[in-house]
Amino acid sequence: MSKKRVGVLGGLGPLATVYFMDMVVKLTEAEKDQDHIPMLVMNDASIPDRTAFILGRSPESPLPRMLENAAMLEKAGVDFLVIPCNTAHFFYDAVTEAVQIPVINIMEEAVAAAGRAIPGLRAIGVLATDGTVQTGVYERFAKEAGLELVVPEKEEQEAVMHIIYDEVKAGRPADWKTLVRIGESLRTRGAEAVILGCTELSVVSRDQELTKIYPWMVDSLEALAEKCIVTAGGKLRK
Repeated sequence: MSKKRVGVLGGLGPLATVYFMDMVVKLTEAEKDQDHIPMLVMNDASIPDRTAFILGRSPESPLPRMLENAAMLEKAGVDFLVIPCNTAHFFYDAVTEAVQIPVINIMEEAVAAAGRAIPGLRAIGVLATDGTVQTGVYERFAKEAGLELVVPEKEEQEAVMHIIYDEVKAGRPADWKTLVRIGESLRTRGAEAVILGCTELSVVSRDQELTKIYPWMVDSLEALAEKCIVTAGGKLRK
């Protein structure tokens, strides 16, 4: 049985896209090359910064390039799309309306993964960019799941942004201990699970194996990778 072809709308940022591809390969149950799922990846790092545009700090919209890349992937024959970037899901509805193929939502999958990880879950925290936090794009899926959403305090959010932009995106070592500390702070305010709601934070988690050490952490990129594998017709590694 042939597998569905995945279109990856990437470059948001480029390292997170590479980590996503690596996750898909490593999370797939495979004994030979042919057991893996086919992916067509557009790792377009030239797409304007999402947070800067969403918060009015830049006039350059990422949407035109995202739509151009989505159309190119669809024309190339992929069966569905994934966007390995949480902040870019601010434009999710516009992308889905522009193509005729399904687009998996990373936030929906992350919230679902949190529910599977913590039985009886009532509240989740989210660590993400200012663009994701301030626009409340995670709130919709939390509410649909009947969950309360907890976000960082102002100084904590500034520290998260520093890790994302000044460390991971800049190719510098990430202060993962501060990330864990902020996650623990969200837990003291009621969050039973904390979603790493930025794929740059997924890079940190993967490097430090944070979700293995801290079971209350949920990696949105990993949740997307797992859904991608299953949707394409592959098998998850046990």
